[in-house]
Amino acid sequence: MHEMWVGVDAAGGGLVWHVLAADTATTLCGQRKQREGVAGHDSTDRHCLECMTAFQDIFQASARA
Repeated sequence: MHEMWVGVDAAGGGLVWHVLAADTATTLCGQRKQREGVAGHDSTDRHCLECMTAFQDIFQASARA
């Protein structure tokens, strides 16, 4: 199971949606989840490309199994 979490872009830019694996405090791109969400998170529609690519790879691997 995975969940989405809003945090700062790895490049130090604005807010993006990251992907966390269940029961972890680290995103798929390697960032540590700092706190529960970020105020104003509903105003972003940007996603962490690194997290989304890793999630796609996981999803495709499980579909092939």
